[in-house]
Amino acid sequence: MSSFETPQPPTARRRRRLLPLLSLGAAGLMLATACATGDDGADQPHSDTASASTSAAPERAAVGEGQGEPDALTGVTFTEGDGGAPTVEIDGEIDTDQPTTRVLTAGEGEQVQEGDVLKMSIAVVDPASGEVVAENFSGEPEAVPVDDQLKSMNPEIHEMLVGNGAGTIVAAYSPEYDVSVPQTESASPSASPSTQTQPAQLFVYKIDAILPKQAEGEEVTERDERLPDVTVDEQSGRPSIAKPDGEAPQELVVQPLIEGEGREVGADDTVTVQYEGVTWSDGEVFDSSWETGQAITFSLNQVIEGWKEGLAGQKVGSRVLLSIPAEKAYGEQGKPPAIGENEPLLFVVDILDAQASATPSAN
Repeated sequence: MSSFETPQPPTARRRRRLLPLLSLGAAGLMLATACATGDDGADQPHSDTASASTSAAPERAAVGEGQGEPDALTGVTFTEGDGGAPTVEIDGEIDTDQPTTRVLTAGEGEQVQEGDVLKMSIAVVDPASGEVVAENFSGEPEAVPVDDQLKSMNPEIHEMLVGNGAGTIVAAYSPEYDVSVPQTESASPSASPSTQTQPAQLFVYKIDAILPKQAEGEEVTERDERLPDVTVDEQSGRPSIAKPDGEAPQELVVQPLIEGEGREVGADDTVTVQYEGVTWSDGEVFDSSWETGQAITFSLNQVIEGWKEGLAGQKVGSRVLLSIPAEKAYGEQGKPPAIGENEPLLFVVDILDAQASATPSAN
């Protein structure tokens, strides 16, 4: 299979995944990450428990358990608002210099596994006062992939998630730490590097739900006969597009295969999907999220026109087959070597989640 990356822009895809987890919570994950790993190579506080590995399936953590020094967060009390912002009370000082997590509520829902995509709520809290400075508990939870990217950049958060159940609420503390500030080009070569202190922060994470791994809904029996068949592997649930026969439709064709029961996707939404793409001319697969089994999340404002138009208006939980003419894909230039000039494309897409984007399209 080609390593061609689509439908996201070439500079996006999986390296981008951690940054937009939450417009407010990304800072939380990234701050704790910097504290744990340190981009400047200097020694940074890091809990030993987060780096330990085991072949056994992780067990659910009980209330009070965590990584680092969980007893340091004994005084943290979290109360969800009834549709509004949560409140946090902190009894005493948080006394630890390690990145630390502590389970506040042990969820009894389905256990999180590696590769899952979660719906999560996050609150960013002032650890001195307990003031909630940013949160999305009062809004819509966002999709968070539990993948190698998260594991490498933030082992504490990754370990906090895997094995615990939906409904789990965890406090995560990122202590104050210093980072080196790069010198400007005009600085003297002999000048000493400066440092910047990042303040301590407290975060509260809730696992709201685990997204399904494939489309779930009612099968659509009425089909456009111009389009190829789609078969599904019974064991993996992976859909595959048969080799196309005949000429490709000149217009964009959106063929629902399964109709979900979720909300309609908006034109500017951020979606989480599983997909497979083939070229119409030979039916060759040029990209597929099913190869890794990891769903991907991106804004419809970052993809080819055929995706944006084709997915808008469809319901979450649906599986759709998109036949995209070249002018709504990669046009005259194509995307060598996988996609030739003026090549129409086919995609089968499972829509697992959709959420309103923080930055709507200028159009």
